[in-house]
Amino acid sequence: MKKIFKFFLNLIPRPVLIKVSYLVRPLLSIYYSGQKYQDPIDGKNFRSFLPYGYEIPRENVLSPSTLSLERHRLLWLFLKNRTNFFNHQLKVLHFAP
Repeated sequence: MKKIFKFFLNLIPRPVLIKVSYLVRPLLSIYYSGQKYQDPIDGKNFRSFLPYGYEIPRENVLSPSTLSLERHRLLWLFLKNRTNFFNHQLKVLHFAP
């Protein structure tokens, strides 16, 4: 399975992958459903997460439902448990290099 994901990640341009992911995500969520792992962002449970990585794919890192990585889920938990970020209507400026 890891080789299949690596093949598609390296073959298909990223903008196309993002568009296709919106169509495939519900199917992945159903196929990977289980009780071993939970995505804290949407609360859904899975038997495993998807592999992810361009050079060296890592196992169990990409959530099938939200397509979030470990760092996204950790940030979500921090904002939810340690701040009042979700209790207020805030404007957020996102920037990246």
